[in-house]
Amino acid sequence: MAVVTTSKSKKSSKRSRADEELIEKSLKRFKIASEAESATRQQGLEDLKFSIGTGQWDAAVKANREIEGKPCLVVNRAPSFLRQFTGDERQHRPAMIVDPVGSGADPEVADIYQGVLRHIEVASFADTVYDNSYDMMLRIGWDYWRIATDYVDEMSFFQEPRIVGIENPFAVFMSPVRKPDGTDPLWCHVIQDLSKDEYKEKYPNSEMSRINFGTQLGNAEPSWVTKDGVRIAEYFWLELERKMICLLPDGTSKFKDELAPDMLELIEDERETIARKVCWVKHNAIEVLETNSYLGKYIPIVEVSGVRLNVDGQVYRSGIVRDYRDAQRIYDFMVTRSVEQVDLTGKDPLLVAEGSIKGHEEEYRQMNRKNYAYLYYKSVNDNGQQLPPPTRANREPPIQAMQMLIRQADYDMKAVIGIYGAGPGEMPTPNESAFGVLTREQQQGTGSVNWSDNLNRSIRWQGKMLIDLFPKLITAPRIQRIINPDDSIRHAVVFNSEHSAADDAQALLNPAKEIKKIYDVGTGSYDVTMSTGPAYRTARQEAFRAITAIVTSQPDLFPIVGDIWVKYADWPGANVLADRLKKMLPANLQDPNDSDPAAQVVTLQSQLQQLSTQHNQLVAELARASDTIRTKRLDLESRERIAQIQAQAGMIEAALKANFAAGLEQMKAELATIQNRMELLHESMSIEQEAGVPPETPELPTQVEPKTQPVTPAAPVTPVKPIGGPQ
Repeated sequence: MAVVTTSKSKKSSKRSRADEELIEKSLKRFKIASEAESATRQQGLEDLKFSIGTGQWDAAVKANREIEGKPCLVVNRAPSFLRQFTGDERQHRPAMIVDPVGSGADPEVADIYQGVLRHIEVASFADTVYDNSYDMMLRIGWDYWRIATDYVDEMSFFQEPRIVGIENPFAVFMSPVRKPDGTDPLWCHVIQDLSKDEYKEKYPNSEMSRINFGTQLGNAEPSWVTKDGVRIAEYFWLELERKMICLLPDGTSKFKDELAPDMLELIEDERETIARKVCWVKHNAIEVLETNSYLGKYIPIVEVSGVRLNVDGQVYRSGIVRDYRDAQRIYDFMVTRSVEQVDLTGKDPLLVAEGSIKGHEEEYRQMNRKNYAYLYYKSVNDNGQQLPPPTRANREPPIQAMQMLIRQADYDMKAVIGIYGAGPGEMPTPNESAFGVLTREQQQGTGSVNWSDNLNRSIRWQGKMLIDLFPKLITAPRIQRIINPDDSIRHAVVFNSEHSAADDAQALLNPAKEIKKIYDVGTGSYDVTMSTGPAYRTARQEAFRAITAIVTSQPDLFPIVGDIWVKYADWPGANVLADRLKKMLPANLQDPNDSDPAAQVVTLQSQLQQLSTQHNQLVAELARASDTIRTKRLDLESRERIAQIQAQAGMIEAALKANFAAGLEQMKAELATIQNRMELLHESMSIEQEAGVPPETPELPTQVEPKTQPVTPAAPVTPVKPIGGPQ
């Protein structure tokens, strides 16, 4: 374990009185923790063995069956059920969210903290730690991991927190005195049992290496020292001290005993509080091997618990295997019995007449193991009476009843674990509706959410430790990697104002590399909440499909969302294409980047292009407006000309009608005159015929000259100008 060291590791073989008292207290506390958890640990060990397929048969029953040559089959269903829970956890990774609280907290610094926590998780391969701990918690009911500190790399002097898994959960012993949720213990032991050779190789200068392990230790703890090896332990404990804190004018709080004399006059308020200090040593049964000081104020061991109850003063802990074991045993037993009964169908006992196989007993005893072509028997007894041939009893095994018990055991296993309906790889009920399937899935999700929620609580407690520890490791300004929620990476300058000045941090800025701001992680208070959802890769694929559907239905949106769409793609070069598409966005959609000259040039070019486009649009709009005005003016002129022509045509029509009416009246008058003359001539001719006077042929005019009246000339017609011609 790499820790922040304030005193060098102890290599001297001398034992001080203080060390002896420390070891005595440590061993006493270890005994308290081990006795408090002895029953739970025994049950947890049985659960672990059961989950991997061992211990599923009672030892005595298995021994008797093996003596009789009977099978003891194990159809281990536990791994299949466990993978359903662990697979769901891997698809819905929890994420730590940092929120600013208290005075001096900055939302931007909270984002920096959040990116730092992701960086720590990535650098620590924390997903493996979470997966293993979650799986172990489901099996036995608890597991642990730890927070350590380590150098950034082999050539660096900067340290960072790391998330480290603990392979053996039975190696951790926490104090029974904790908060109600099981966090914040007063002490903790992480033990390791080494062989004699391993111990001497690791600690050659210790006193234990120079003595005979099992004979020269007097009253040492027997479980800590044996003739074959020795136990060592990392011992964490909290030292609590009542101290006065003072409120200063700038809103910060300091311990009163740490203030300079001239600062005492500036105190605005004060109160008593409890100061915490975490201490750490590594020791065996008789001596302290190493001692260091841990900077954080919480013991850096994280526990994830399954079911945790206080039953009559004793802590009860379990996972999903504890209540599942009996149903699995029934399942194994009935499967074994079914196979056994089917196998014994052809091995029913023989019904043999007394004396009929005399002399052939060995052959009949071996008939179930050897394939004899024929077997002899006596057909008559000594008295000459006929004997029947040996026959099988031909009993019918209760296979149907066994299958019913197997199905019941299968149902019981699923019900105890919280799996409803068809299991993995099984077909659903033929008549099951879609609503029934959805309801069953909801029931299963509701029944298993407590396990993942317990993991989230543990990770949240871990985040609280990391936020407390990280700024204390920032003893000088540094460039810190920040991992964003979309897995993209950026860098920022961080410093702790308690150890360095902002001017020193300013020297690390590098706008050319997008390092343009410094962040003080030494002020403000921050808290951690949890967010659980699909893994980012799954969420990114869903986002890509959703945006693809939008762009397909509305292609006009591609210039606006094209960079985001390509950003979520998985093909090579997607990021390069996304950056190019982003540069083509309008200026109002570009991210502000005032300190980067190249970005300013790109922005100005984009703005110029946008203004040029707007100018061309306005010119085109003006041309369209001018055409519209001209068209409307010509249309108006055309209407006026048409009205003028229509008026002239009306006048001509009226004149023609008037002349026609006058001529018609004149013709009627002349016709009446001619008729009158014809009548007078007819009368005259009649009188002369009566008087005997020969008739005379009257001379009629051959042509009548009509008396015409002068026609009023029509008004002159104004020639019509062609439309669109010169004015």
